[in-house]
Amino acid sequence: MMNSFTLTAENFSDTKTQLQRCLSSLNVADKDSLRTELLVEEIFLRMTNHGGAERVDVRAVKNFFGKVQVQMTAAGVAYNPIVEVTELTEDDDDYYAMMILKANRRRLNWHRNQNSNIVTIDVGNDGTSQMRLLMAAIVGGIVCGFAMKEFLSPETIAFITENFVAPIQTMFMNALGMIIAPMIFFSIISGITGMGAGASVGKVGSKLIGMYLSTTAIASCVGLTVAWLIFSGDVPQIGAIPSSSTTDVKGYDFSLVQFIVDIVPNNLISPVTDGKVLQIIFLAVLFGSCLNVLGDKVRLLQELVSNGNEFFMKVVSMIVTFVPLIAFLAMINLVVSIGVDVVLTMSKLVAGQLIGGSTMLCVYALIILFVGKISPLPFLKKIYEVWATPLATSSSAVSMPFTMNFCTKRLGISPKITSFSIPVGTTVNMDGGSLYMPVAVMMLLKMYGVEVDWNTMLIILTTTLSVSVGAPAVPNASVIFILMVVAMFGVPNDFAGVLFCLATICDRIVTCFNVTGDVAVTTALARTENLLDKKIYFS
Repeated sequence: MMNSFTLTAENFSDTKTQLQRCLSSLNVADKDSLRTELLVEEIFLRMTNHGGAERVDVRAVKNFFGKVQVQMTAAGVAYNPIVEVTELTEDDDDYYAMMILKANRRRLNWHRNQNSNIVTIDVGNDGTSQMRLLMAAIVGGIVCGFAMKEFLSPETIAFITENFVAPIQTMFMNALGMIIAPMIFFSIISGITGMGAGASVGKVGSKLIGMYLSTTAIASCVGLTVAWLIFSGDVPQIGAIPSSSTTDVKGYDFSLVQFIVDIVPNNLISPVTDGKVLQIIFLAVLFGSCLNVLGDKVRLLQELVSNGNEFFMKVVSMIVTFVPLIAFLAMINLVVSIGVDVVLTMSKLVAGQLIGGSTMLCVYALIILFVGKISPLPFLKKIYEVWATPLATSSSAVSMPFTMNFCTKRLGISPKITSFSIPVGTTVNMDGGSLYMPVAVMMLLKMYGVEVDWNTMLIILTTTLSVSVGAPAVPNASVIFILMVVAMFGVPNDFAGVLFCLATICDRIVTCFNVTGDVAVTTALARTENLLDKKIYFS
């Protein structure tokens, strides 16, 4: 992506506006854009006044990884406009201009080529740089994985995965696990105190939960419909239901009353130590509402919460800088652990997820259009930027900082909404899981010869809805729930191993659509509360 223009003494003032538009089109942050404008102005003046140049060609370039640079080229004698001057004093006319260049020396580079002086300015990264880096890591991991399978023995591959890949992934997830709970806690309190009065919080909260439950219900219906369409014909049989069916699958008995009771913890420590996110959200909403009621009496506590939120977000941002490495290792582990037969088996399952996900994108567009009363086109054009982290990590919690940053920087949603909506959505909004589970259940029932009628479909739908709302925090929860549902019909758990292999791919897609649903609802909600910056949204 490239933009070019020419600077002269006559058009300099007009061309500055062109530079602003150019950098804006490349998604450069305002502070980086302002700094670049100052540097371009100083370098242009030096090239023309001291270097003898009559014109300076300016070109803005963005590479694949989102890094933006501005190149200034001027023909003439050799002249370096960024040479350091250390003996200037404040009385010199050139002092402050030189200070601008010295302060940004690391961003500047000069070289000479074909009788021209060329200065390169490192502007910064655009909003998609992290996503592009992650996608490159994913592709690199896939290529490396296939190379390992081709040239290394199974023993060597097992040694590498057990002693290098798995430990690094475990350390990363442990580091995030220790910080996610306090981040959610402070983020929600900060969002509530930012919204102000308790009535406002209650109104926004009720809208939020209602919209999340609605999209989850729609996703369950879409998933069941897609499953019926895909597996309505002949399906290869992989087994039969035993005459006296016994199964080791432990059912998950969902009770709405118990689910509501368990939201309220009996102490302040166990929600954090046990990772009970719903209880953390309850405490955060309770404490945040109390801080709003007390107002100026607890100003110090409010500032402490604000500083705590900023602190933990910074800690998470430092940890997630390693996400590209984790994505690279995850793809290696995925490729070396699956076979061709598993890939063929999961093709229809993945296809069903993608068809259902495409349908849900249309649903999200309608929600933004009719509830948010704003065009959904910017959302649809930008949403792919937030998919890389869910695909790489298979975790909505890990993706949360990226999701909140995307909502704020790329969609223009106020942090007052994102700091409340995204953590809640990460816990209660499971659109991706609601799409995936009916498709997987239908596939297994058909493979074991179970006749799927309207009653069977109703059981699948109601079970999917219940476990999506009240899912316990256990690893590979979707696999456990799928096995639990098919066990109702006497299907043995012989297919569990294959399901766990399928989960390595499908859970990533599940997480991707979970995050997409969070962003869509947050966008519509922000618009209804007048907390969405249209300028950023439509940029």
